[in-house]
Amino acid sequence: MSFDLTPTDDLRQILDAAQTMLDTHYPVARLRTDGQTDPMEPLAEFGTFLLALPEDAGGAGFSVVEEALLHVSFGRHLVSPSALAMAIAARIALDAGRDDLAAGIGGGQITVCTAIAAPDGPLLCEPAGTTYALVVADDGLTLRPLDGATQAPVTSMGHGRSMTRLTALPDPSTDLRAKVETARLHTLLCAAQLLGIATGARDLAVDYAMTREQFGRPIGSFQAIKHHCADMAIGVEMLSAQLDMAAIAARDGADDAAFQIAALACLAPRIALENARTGIQIHGGIGFSAEADAQLYLKQAHVLRHCLLAGDLLSLPAPMAPFERQPA
Repeated sequence: MSFDLTPTDDLRQILDAAQTMLDTHYPVARLRTDGQTDPMEPLAEFGTFLLALPEDAGGAGFSVVEEALLHVSFGRHLVSPSALAMAIAARIALDAGRDDLAAGIGGGQITVCTAIAAPDGPLLCEPAGTTYALVVADDGLTLRPLDGATQAPVTSMGHGRSMTRLTALPDPSTDLRAKVETARLHTLLCAAQLLGIATGARDLAVDYAMTREQFGRPIGSFQAIKHHCADMAIGVEMLSAQLDMAAIAARDGADDAAFQIAALACLAPRIALENARTGIQIHGGIGFSAEADAQLYLKQAHVLRHCLLAGDLLSLPAPMAPFERQPA
């Protein structure tokens, strides 16, 4: 089995345009302001939430491969989890025959936040101005309208995402449940953002190691720092390769697509958290402070790991399984 991983001209143009948009509207330094909420309008204008929807549904008709690589860029810029929620919510609405709702989400007129199920009620991440919540629970995804819901503020860590808790839930009869395929796509895109976090943390650490000096030399010239940076780079390559496998399998409807996505979900949070923690260590004492951006990657990695839907990896058909012995 072989794959052509050479980026197409369309993909290069998408990623180049996305980089310009992200540099303009979502620089990482914006998160140094406490309680910062990311606007979704620039992403909607870019066509983010319609990128991989069918053309007959108003989408651009690209595949999950292009969408996954776009979300890697979102992860590097620590874009709000609402971007992931809106991309998935548009699909849930479309699958439910709610074309009007899908069009409103895709165009940015209707906003959706991420909600993480918890014993005391779902935790909503950056809920200001949103009308729907994508609730992530062990049993799947639910798109829930927030009309009539009661929310209580939650104290979060400094320079973290604003959060509230749903204390009184609206009528559940209006909830929309995600199909299995959509839930898997959510896991894929969430893992893609974790890859972006791992990549951003590596790049930030390497840049710092090249400029910070001790004993008259950049700390990047010391063997221990080199080893840490090399480990971070290896982790990024491992996760990137698995993302490619999972995205291509999902695009092609391969028999092992569910396995590849589940394997990706196992790998992504570990590497993202390891790179974010190592990046803080390379920064030294300042890495723990609000003045450095290193701590922002760790916080975002913790939020996104709770957005992943765990899969039973060992129960899924794996590549080359079952293995059949050939006659001698």
